[in-house]
Amino acid sequence: MQWNLHLILKASACCLTALCLTAGSNLLIADEKGDKKGDEKKGAAKKEEPKKEAAKKEDPKKDAKKPAPKKEAPKKEEPKKPAVTVKTLVTNLENPSGIAIQDGTGHVFVASRYGVYRYDAKGKTVDLEIAGYPTDVYGKGPKYNIGPLGLAFLNKDHLVVGDGSRPDGSELVRIYKVGDKPLAKWVKEDSAAQTLGPIKAGDKTAKGEGNFYGVAVGGGNIFVTCNGDDTKGWVAKSVVKDGKAGPLELTIATKEATNVDAPVAITFSPDGKQLVIGQMGEMNVPNDALLTFYDPATGKLNKSLKTGLSDIAGLAYSPKTKKLYATDFSWVDTKKGGLFELKIDGDKVTTEKIIALDKPAAIAFDKDGNLYLTTFGTQGKDPEKSPGSLAMIKAGL
Repeated sequence: MQWNLHLILKASACCLTALCLTAGSNLLIADEKGDKKGDEKKGAAKKEEPKKEAAKKEDPKKDAKKPAPKKEAPKKEEPKKPAVTVKTLVTNLENPSGIAIQDGTGHVFVASRYGVYRYDAKGKTVDLEIAGYPTDVYGKGPKYNIGPLGLAFLNKDHLVVGDGSRPDGSELVRIYKVGDKPLAKWVKEDSAAQTLGPIKAGDKTAKGEGNFYGVAVGGGNIFVTCNGDDTKGWVAKSVVKDGKAGPLELTIATKEATNVDAPVAITFSPDGKQLVIGQMGEMNVPNDALLTFYDPATGKLNKSLKTGLSDIAGLAYSPKTKKLYATDFSWVDTKKGGLFELKIDGDKVTTEKIIALDKPAAIAFDKDGNLYLTTFGTQGKDPEKSPGSLAMIKAGL
């Protein structure tokens, strides 16, 4: 089944600039087949009359006792992990990043260059929900056109969207009211129920903040990772009261705390007591990514751990196993990118690669333990088809 975003956008040309209308891509629902990745002589003797002697009874020789063979306990074989299979759900997305899953419906919301889409796993449909964003460029070496970035639900009916489509100092965090069903027609990005920001240049940031890659909601607060001011590595915070989000304020200077740049991925620990942030580090430096833990109430750094990964772009805990997973975009060598389990033992992190992925970005679990993920992918021969996708790994991680 093919979804033609050109037609959607063209039908609403009166609401958008010609650039955004024609920039959309056809979204395709992938087939049911997943791609597996996820498996030694003496001289003559004188004759004598033979004497008859009574036969001697010989005691039977006692053989030396041989030690009884030891019975070895059967070796316990480690249970073999089932092969991890990635099932592609939606293709032809351009640089998809954030993912948020709506309670009740299970609908998956995805941010990409052109807007925010809604995927219905039951009906296998994809619809454009929010559009009309401008476009900004991000990256060193390879550069990517980006629009909205981080996503998270404030509650069942309100979606928080972190912006990446404008210059630093003018980007916004917006909160949209969303229903249980796809809209008959998408809405413009400026139709939000609430708008937070921008964070302009001032005492805390010399150039203003932007590129709001990650959004996490918990404890009555909205936390947003910022990638505008490289000297500080800010995380911004909005306090929610009576269902309304307060001003967006810079609260944690992660680079000052860790000496490593670029907070990107963000989530809460399963008990909600720790704010967990993936510090991406420099794009052109391999293996410098950190896993950090902060007190969400005070912003105090509790723990900073080296991971050996290069560019952590997504973090999520499994609701079933409580295991922590991360995606590594791996800018320096994208062939090393993939999904990893992060195993924490005291002040040490070991990583286990679950499956290789082509420039992975965000990850999010649904309540049943299914893992959804986005990948930028690699551009193919057809310039009209975007390489990005939304995919799923069935529950079991």
